[in-house]
Amino acid sequence: MTTIETAPQAASPSGDDVPVLEARHVTKHFTVHSSPFRRGPRRVVHAADDVSLALYAGRIMALVGESGSGKSTFARLLAQLHPVTSGEILYRGTPVRVKGGASFRAHVSKVQLILQDPFGSFNPVATIARTLTRAVRIHHPKADGPAQRRIIDDLLAQVSLRPARQFTEKYPHELSGGQLQRISIARALAADPDVFLADEPVSSLDVSIRLGVLNLLRRLVEERGVALLYVTHDIASARYFAEDTSVMYAGQLVEAGPSETVTQKAAHPYTQLLIASAPDPSRPDEARPRDIGQPPSLIDPPSGCRFHPRCPFAMERCRTDAPPAFALEDGQWAKCWLYADDAEAAERRAENAVAYGLGAVRPAGRRIPTGPDAPTDPRKSTDARTSPDAPETTDTKGDQQ
Repeated sequence: MTTIETAPQAASPSGDDVPVLEARHVTKHFTVHSSPFRRGPRRVVHAADDVSLALYAGRIMALVGESGSGKSTFARLLAQLHPVTSGEILYRGTPVRVKGGASFRAHVSKVQLILQDPFGSFNPVATIARTLTRAVRIHHPKADGPAQRRIIDDLLAQVSLRPARQFTEKYPHELSGGQLQRISIARALAADPDVFLADEPVSSLDVSIRLGVLNLLRRLVEERGVALLYVTHDIASARYFAEDTSVMYAGQLVEAGPSETVTQKAAHPYTQLLIASAPDPSRPDEARPRDIGQPPSLIDPPSGCRFHPRCPFAMERCRTDAPPAFALEDGQWAKCWLYADDAEAAERRAENAVAYGLGAVRPAGRRIPTGPDAPTDPRKSTDARTSPDAPETTDTKGDQQ
């Protein structure tokens, strides 16, 4: 049986390592267009609020969340397809300021987005050769006709489409979804990027060919040393495919850490709900996860913790105060008041452990400092900044992982 190829866990980067691509306190609000006669402040959609995330060379980061959580919008912010409302994007430690034209082309030559629907990302009246030739001309302007054809042949060989002539003279509708997605990856490779942003790259494909595409992406990460952001709603695949996993809910990151830890020892009730919601015929009806609400409106998100209307373990503070990030064991962190160090939180943690069959009750976490100097890498959340001697903060606004 075909399986997802897994590589040995890469060593955690040292404190001197610079992420290939990093988001710091990134916020994106989209204006809601309403009647010109409506009075009051202009309403906005809170697509992403104070999101910080770092991508490292040779590593895969999974960004997990349900539909509407903001993960695809965040990938487009990294690709500079949308301007950020606040915060900044950094490429190898240097802020990226794209205003179109040459600056945008320079950014996309290093950061490539792979879209979810391969059929919607190709010109239906252009052959594959024409589509790939355009990409080669943009990123290899000095290549003549024969050189362009050699580059195209090499790109298709890298994505295991041989012989190239079998595919280049066809139109998109003449190819399968898996073949088109491989050609999407080949088109992205034409830029020789340092970062791939894969926005649910296999969700529209048949189950039988998903593993082949994921194994291809894994091989490219290993061979080329690129960073990969894997956007998905399937948290199970994140465990096997990505070294690190971040969980997004209602435009905010709520949990992150090594994929094995996040998927096997989920800390946030939302992550636990995602895992428990996977179909399991052996699970009795009374043991099914308790989801007591619906995703909130991102135009008027709830105060406090945005998950509290759906959380069966919510406390009064969850309704009024946004939770800080609490560092847990093994490099994991969660933004949840369950991990505060007090009696009420301990009682709710015990209820949580029983409800989801988690076994031993987890201990309280240590609050991660906030502000511009706080760590943006979840693997650094349990360093000296969160030692017992480190000062704590009571600010609950804009906590970053």
